[in-house]
Amino acid sequence: MKIEMVSIHFWILHILFTVGIIGGLLYRASTVMQGSLAEYAVTGLDGKSRWHKFWYFIGKFFKTLFSKKFGPIVLSIIFDSILHTKLFRENKIKWLAHTCLFWGILILFILSVLSGIAVEIVPAFDYQPGTSEFLDALANKDHWVTAILNELLNVVILIGVVVAFIRGLISKKKIGMMMFQDVFLLIFIFVILLTGWFTEAFRYIIERTPEYIGKLGFFGFYLGRCLKNTFPQTSDSAWIVSYKVFWHAHVSAIWLAFVYIPFSKFAHALFSPVASVINVMEKNRHSKGQVHS
Repeated sequence: MKIEMVSIHFWILHILFTVGIIGGLLYRASTVMQGSLAEYAVTGLDGKSRWHKFWYFIGKFFKTLFSKKFGPIVLSIIFDSILHTKLFRENKIKWLAHTCLFWGILILFILSVLSGIAVEIVPAFDYQPGTSEFLDALANKDHWVTAILNELLNVVILIGVVVAFIRGLISKKKIGMMMFQDVFLLIFIFVILLTGWFTEAFRYIIERTPEYIGKLGFFGFYLGRCLKNTFPQTSDSAWIVSYKVFWHAHVSAIWLAFVYIPFSKFAHALFSPVASVINVMEKNRHSKGQVHS
């Protein structure tokens, strides 16, 4: 028995919460623009309004995009924002937690978006299953690539949560990931992981997924096996109710985390590529100003 929980109200709420996180990021960016930009080697803008600064950087970005600075900008993003080489040199444990959380969440989010497109949007254009192996894999939760990717990314995120939490407990300086805002976000992420695994476990039970398929989603499948063996008399209707409860809890936790991210320390990971680009854009201008002076 196949079960589907996604309906129109899900997409409406998903759009609203997506707008919420974009609004939160813009608000956070606007508060940064209120302060001094000296740390980015930017001068002459401190007396301007936040929106004047915002449009200054937008214009500067497009002017720089196809200039000689394009190469340094790409390199800065790769080393500072993708590989986080500076953080690696400063603190390898913090780098591990940061990398696992940032890339695990980002890639899982991209995979979820692509799967949503394959399930909900592509069929509206009269797509016929079997036409594209790539789209079929995205639309099928039990496809070996999709199942393994989802499970491994969840494990990577869990490693990041555990490392960040342990680092915070043993750190002499109570900073970074163990500040209240970050503990709150770690709890959100852990709840998302836990409810996600239970949701998949109940799905495997309800759909009676055979082991040769389910074992690819190893965490959720074998959790389902344990639940089924522990409560052998449970009816299908009870499993379906459990599935619905955990599915809604899982989705709600994701939405709340989305809205909360702009106000947490994790927002730094989202703004670091922007900061890297600003540093490169302004570096040459600042140096030229010193030479001419």
